[in-house]
Amino acid sequence: MNSRSPDLFREATEHGNLRFHLMLHEYMTNPSSRERLYTHWHQEYELLVVEEGRGIAHVHNHRFPIAQGDILFVDSGNLHSLSAEPGVPLSFYAVVFGRELICSSGNDDIQQKYILSQSSGRLVFRDHFRAGEEAWEALHPALEELRRLCLAGIPGRELLIKAALLQAWHFLCQYPATALSPGPGDRDAKTLVIKEILQFMQENYSRAITLPELAGRFHMSEGQFCRLFKSRVNMTATEYLNQYRVSVACDLLRESSAPVTAVAMDCGYGNISYFNRMFRRYMHCTPREYREADGSL
Repeated sequence: MNSRSPDLFREATEHGNLRFHLMLHEYMTNPSSRERLYTHWHQEYELLVVEEGRGIAHVHNHRFPIAQGDILFVDSGNLHSLSAEPGVPLSFYAVVFGRELICSSGNDDIQQKYILSQSSGRLVFRDHFRAGEEAWEALHPALEELRRLCLAGIPGRELLIKAALLQAWHFLCQYPATALSPGPGDRDAKTLVIKEILQFMQENYSRAITLPELAGRFHMSEGQFCRLFKSRVNMTATEYLNQYRVSVACDLLRESSAPVTAVAMDCGYGNISYFNRMFRRYMHCTPREYREADGSL
């Protein structure tokens, strides 16, 4: 089980390994923050179950309310995030897995009908199963069994986990979307641009990045850039960059003894007062208080 904080861009988290490409993640989000799972993506599939609370899910181009018990399916490569009103609890668990774990070794009926048809976009899965509806009643027990098996230390559990995963995949196929969606995120040109923007911000967060630079680099006017970014990431580029920088600062404060001023500089903040203000906005404490509360130094 993995309980680290969600990443803000393409996840660096390893979801299992090449020999068994599956991982269970459990999250209890920070109720003081509006953004509970920042916009990110990964090549693996994800099945997420809301355990407590309510909020808003953003999956690819869809935005919809979620509540306790609801199930989300996130296709490979799709941007996704969760938000909730401050003070409202929101916790969930997610099973993240690679396509090869459910594939057949040859080009048989299983591969053709249920794997390749989905990855090619001919079979479109629903991204939201509301608690209590017929499709949810079929899918939810399989996910609960998956979770139980992931947490259990029984010998040979890999076989049972794969069986439960295939059962869940069966119900995804049995209750597909009623209308065609835009398809996997990698086929959406705007989503590809957003992924390139997030990668650029990740690689350059330690220096000054301006809106004119971002817009020019991606061949847009500033207005076009701002509208596209907010429509896909659900916040402005400045908000996203500040939240990412603060998340990096948290790692540095936990893992090093560097002075707070040095941490601020390493995260792209030339002004320590502005860094302290942004850190308090997102973490609700000062950098020093965060370091002391963590107890790692």
